[in-house]
Amino acid sequence: MSSKTKTWWGERLLDALEDFTDSGRLARGRAYASDRRVKQWLIKKGVVLAKIRGNTNPYFGVYKEPTYKTEVQMAHLTQAQWKPIIARLTQRASFIAKLLVDEIPENIEEVFAEFKTHLLPKSYKDFKVSCDCPDYVVPCKHIAGICYRLASILDNKPLLLFEMRGLAPEKLHQELIKSPLGKILADAQVTNVSEFTAVESFYTQPELIAMPEKIQLKQFWHGVVPLPKELPPHQEATIPAVLIKKGGDYPAFWHKQGSFIAVMEDYYLRMRKNNQKQI
Repeated sequence: MSSKTKTWWGERLLDALEDFTDSGRLARGRAYASDRRVKQWLIKKGVVLAKIRGNTNPYFGVYKEPTYKTEVQMAHLTQAQWKPIIARLTQRASFIAKLLVDEIPENIEEVFAEFKTHLLPKSYKDFKVSCDCPDYVVPCKHIAGICYRLASILDNKPLLLFEMRGLAPEKLHQELIKSPLGKILADAQVTNVSEFTAVESFYTQPELIAMPEKIQLKQFWHGVVPLPKELPPHQEATIPAVLIKKGGDYPAFWHKQGSFIAVMEDYYLRMRKNNQKQI
């Protein structure tokens, strides 16, 4: 199944189909999911309406390539069933966040199970299918092909699964955003994208500024206010190790019995004497 679908919900759809269809019929149905076979494809109100290109078969008197009308529908949930399910979905931020970006949470079936139903099909009872081909077995290979194609479309449009169950994706989004939590998450996804402006260079360019008339070139390089020729004498700190003393005698990292301040104060004094010798 993995060769025909990329998502877990697509696999679940095909697993349900496999449960009530023999493997040989499924193998033939794969070929009817291609663009060469599907002449028309339409999904209207949760019902797949398709026209499938058949095969000529002189043995059965079919000398002209036939076209079969095929319909695939999943059992729709009623509005009464959807109401408590949506209410429960809007109570979970993880559900809302994924559904708003068109993804299906892996544990979403837990919500449906609370109300004794399910989103993904489990058996043939979840399908309503028809095909006007002469094959009396249901599902025929044409119906199987439609299911394969539907599973591949669900990979890119997962909320289509809700439509197949009777709830339009637009309606689902509206209901999610109505809740306070859904409104917050929806607003968080809206970002203001600033427009790009073209620039001549990636690097900062110098700006030419006219020199004031009163300032001479010599004054420009030396500054308006000259620097002092001598710096004031350096005054030694009256309280040695003032920063260390702010931590106290026994900070959290100090595990010795002696005072940390006393050790560091002695270290400061020795370093000061060594610096004076080098000067």
